[in-house]
Amino acid sequence: MNNRPILSILTPVYNGETYVSETIESVINSTIELAYEYLVLDDGSTDSTLGILNRYKGKVKIFSHKNIGESATINLGLEKAIGDFILVVNADDPLLTGELITQACKILTEDPSIVAVYPDWKIINHNGKTIKTKIISDYSDELLIGRCRCLPGPGTVFRRSKALQIGGRNPKWSYVSDYDFWLRLSRVGVIKRLPYVMAQWRANAESTSVTQRNYKMAMERIKVITTFLSQNTVSQDLRRKSLGNSHYLAARLVFFDSNIDGRKLLLKAFRYRRGWPEEAKFYVVIYILLIPLSAIILKPFLRIIVKLFAYR
Repeated sequence: MNNRPILSILTPVYNGETYVSETIESVINSTIELAYEYLVLDDGSTDSTLGILNRYKGKVKIFSHKNIGESATINLGLEKAIGDFILVVNADDPLLTGELITQACKILTEDPSIVAVYPDWKIINHNGKTIKTKIISDYSDELLIGRCRCLPGPGTVFRRSKALQIGGRNPKWSYVSDYDFWLRLSRVGVIKRLPYVMAQWRANAESTSVTQRNYKMAMERIKVITTFLSQNTVSQDLRRKSLGNSHYLAARLVFFDSNIDGRKLLLKAFRYRRGWPEEAKFYVVIYILLIPLSAIILKPFLRIIVKLFAYR
């Protein structure tokens, strides 16, 4: 790590005492064949996280600040980083392989038009056992914008200069700031898939993506899309797809929060799409249309239903 780093690895952490040591070890013990720096940013943790981080002084760059949220913490890391490329390794998602860095940075170095490279990845449980493997589709505006699929995920390596150009993460968004970030980054360059399982994401019962599937998240999904569409020019067909699918995906969260007016959102989805939204599943549509009867009938199976949609 004595040479100028080509890559900066960022780990934002808030109250991550359970897994942060495992994650740090996964990085510093990995075979990484290029010069890099590793920044761990403590976002005002109140548990033993900071004490754990202090054990790694001299091996990683440690920063601590008052609690400002994940997006703002990542932005702070972007400002402090000096590498050309960035990899965010979340505190509970240990690095799977250094080969990810080798291949992704090679692609970015050879083609300046590419702004981000994302791999396939797997979901692991608290013990690190694989639950599911996620084979991601190749990038297209049709999928990212039209069908509202957040293609880049764990293990995505991106250009720091382009991330700064678009202003980094938007702290305004509490639930889907990553999706908003990739939407905006897609307007300044090419996003490319690396077709290998090279990253992992831990199914943490306390993570925002699992525990906070609620009304606010549903509305934020739609606001992110409408804001993006108001600031960027896309075809009318892509616009209709984006609005239709975003409203359908928001309506689907009625599985988790009965305060969501799933039927109203669903009807808007069909109206915006002028037909059947591409992401819509027939059985989900029927369930939403028949609420509250369907919720009563399926109540004994609620836990199974929630598990079915937990990591989709």
